[in-house]
Amino acid sequence: MRKKTGNIAVAVAAFMAVAGLGISSGAGRVDVLAANPQTKAEKANSDESKKSESKTDDKSSDKKATKSDASKEETTAAPETTANEENKDELGNQGIQAEKRLPKGFGIEGLGENISTLDALSNALNSLQEKADAKKFVLDVKGEKLESSFAELGAGISNKEFILSEAEKFTTGNMLERFAKSSELLEKPENITPDIEFNDDAVKSFLKKANRKNPDAPVDATIKRVNGAFEITPEKEGYAIDADSTVAKLKDAVLKDKEETIVADVTKQKPSVTAEELGNIKDVLGTFTTNYSSSTSERATNIAVGTAKMDGVLLMPGETLSGYERMQPFTIKNGYKMAKAYQNGLVIDSVGGGACQIATTLYQAALRAEITITERKNHSMIVGYVQPSGDAAIAGDYKDIKVTNNRKTPIYVEAVTSGRDVTFTIWGKEDRPAGRTIEFVSEVLSETPKGKTYIDDDSKSKGYIKRQSEGHKGRVSKLWKIVKENGVEVSKDLISSDTYRKADDIYIRGTRHSAPAAPAPVAPAPTQAPESDNSGPADTQAAPEAQAPEVSQGPAFDPNLNPGQ
Repeated sequence: MRKKTGNIAVAVAAFMAVAGLGISSGAGRVDVLAANPQTKAEKANSDESKKSESKTDDKSSDKKATKSDASKEETTAAPETTANEENKDELGNQGIQAEKRLPKGFGIEGLGENISTLDALSNALNSLQEKADAKKFVLDVKGEKLESSFAELGAGISNKEFILSEAEKFTTGNMLERFAKSSELLEKPENITPDIEFNDDAVKSFLKKANRKNPDAPVDATIKRVNGAFEITPEKEGYAIDADSTVAKLKDAVLKDKEETIVADVTKQKPSVTAEELGNIKDVLGTFTTNYSSSTSERATNIAVGTAKMDGVLLMPGETLSGYERMQPFTIKNGYKMAKAYQNGLVIDSVGGGACQIATTLYQAALRAEITITERKNHSMIVGYVQPSGDAAIAGDYKDIKVTNNRKTPIYVEAVTSGRDVTFTIWGKEDRPAGRTIEFVSEVLSETPKGKTYIDDDSKSKGYIKRQSEGHKGRVSKLWKIVKENGVEVSKDLISSDTYRKADDIYIRGTRHSAPAAPAPVAPAPTQAPESDNSGPADTQAAPEAQAPEVSQGPAFDPNLNPGQ
């Protein structure tokens, strides 16, 4: 029987070696040696038998064994029974427990096959992520070098959970099932590659920056308007970064140990804008002018600065122009000054005050060019340079004017100031039928009268009243688009419905009851009459252009109307 049992032990040992499984007895790890045919279980049984015979002899020769000795023997025996019960493995064999380990043949690209447990695998994947975060690289674009890091690209392991799930399959089931899986791996090893992913926006930004360093990049044709005529610079073919293959190289580099220089793949590429396309820009699609003659010099400066930033924008089909993005940041450093503006129904001083008139003028030109108005919001209060519902406001990042080229050919936005006029003209290829005209009609549905607000000033004599700023009526209005063909109306469409708050006239009111003590006069002074609303301009504060004299309500917009005059 011993010889047969020894052969079983040898087989188990061989099975364990192939499966990559350790064997433990009790709390400690032991190896089954083929050279020793006597298993631990047999040895334990033999020792127990001898121990029992010894105890019988002892009891025969000395029947005066103490109670404490017997108790000690019972205490020693109890843990052996418990351990034997706990050490039953999946096969029911007592005294042998298999430790669940990852078998040979299961590997992870970049980590090798030396990962023995699931915990070790998880730690190794975390370590790989940490290395990626700290790793830098250099991208070579036609000899020009650009340094960056994988952290900047947002590199991460996207299939970590899948890898751990696949590995866990080899640690579940009983010993025979795991042995079968391990045997399959020996014949056909499994090597899983961690999937590296980048942040899409970060990659696009990086490749755009890299393409700018590319000395052989394709050059788009350009267009600008000089002295009343268009000048077109032809395009040039070149080589651009192949995004897909270059990104694949970057992902492979994440798994490598050392930092390296990655040579970007480039492909021959035609420019995205050609001189032939730009040659279509020759017709006025829509134009509009507003006047700011009543503006302060600071507000006039803001309109001139903002308009210059909007001039010369080329929009290819489907592209969008954002007024806020073109004109911001509204800072002193960017050329703007403090001027009047609206905020939450109040007139305040703001850097860049007047930008809304630029937005409004663009909006009106875009309506006439019939390109898509992607975003437009009205002011909180009425403005004086266009009729109700004809305005467009800019405020932070929550109010903007955005227009999109919905045509099949490119368009060009020309923006200029002349004197105290600001004009937007949208150029392109006219393809609308001859005899077709459009007009825009403002309809006021209701009005809320403005009131009067007084600010008491005890530095002024009682009876002094002076208007500080002019208010506006509140209004609810609509803007309609009317299309005519050969003078006959064919359509009338609602463009917008808008609500404007009222703004009261603001007056400074004197409250001083008696004149302050004055030094004794050398000669009698003449009596001064009470100050009135017609006092000189010394006490007058410049009102914002948004509160210029209101435009009279005509049936339709006049593109050449100069409100405020």
